[in-house]
Amino acid sequence: MPNKFSHIPFSTSHGCPLVYLFLLILVLNGVVSYAQQESYHVSFKKDAPIIGVGIGLSTLGIILGNNADKASIAEINNFDPSMLSAFDRGAASNFSSTAQTISDVILYTGATLPFITYFSHKCRIEGADVGIMAIETFLITNGLTNITKSLAKRYRPYNYNPEVPIEVKLSGGSRLSFFSGHASNTAAMSFLAAQVYTDLHPDADNKYLIWTVAATVPAVISYLRYEAGKHFPTDLITGYVVGASIGLLIPKIHMSENASLLLGGHGVNFSMKF
Repeated sequence: MPNKFSHIPFSTSHGCPLVYLFLLILVLNGVVSYAQQESYHVSFKKDAPIIGVGIGLSTLGIILGNNADKASIAEINNFDPSMLSAFDRGAASNFSSTAQTISDVILYTGATLPFITYFSHKCRIEGADVGIMAIETFLITNGLTNITKSLAKRYRPYNYNPEVPIEVKLSGGSRLSFFSGHASNTAAMSFLAAQVYTDLHPDADNKYLIWTVAATVPAVISYLRYEAGKHFPTDLITGYVVGASIGLLIPKIHMSENASLLLGGHGVNFSMKF
């Protein structure tokens, strides 16, 4: 029987091919209504640079993750919770395979949140646009998350817990704590779905309920990652804010016909004219 230190056999640290596939299905499912678009402005000129940046970020994140420094037993043996800030210290005593499993289920389920908007006729009319925005949101969020994880090289909280077996502490994802990918990706998809629904139903009576659910889902997954010993509060707060910001920004870019993401010799520039 698995004990509380059982290792979960799948990881989302370096990307999720199933999510890519699902989001592609979203686009194909909505293409039939593309010509009826009313509110969002999707075009090759606008979206090719965004998707290009997203693919670049995601690819770089995978490369950096695969070449990231591994956990060092010499460092781990010297760890003590007193080394942590008071705000983060409580996470060092947590480790739960149950919380980890539930958080993984919510993560994969959360990838379907943009699809929920398809229950609305107005959202189905712009189904292709919603699918494209979902792909962009996922690529950018996942890419930024994995790049930051690989560069920060922060040890996960369970490395400070003397009860956790050393083989777990030396696992491949042991130094990918900052910031939380579960929080960032779930927040991105939750807020994207809420923003899309609100944009297309500005007078809806249930929009406060929609936003409450959107804010609650990533909060719940953040709590579970904390209980699992996977992340410090600072990892989770940062992931939540980054993901939510991207989930809100992508629809806003597409609400304006003049908004664009430009690639040039001096980097990436964002512009919007009203």
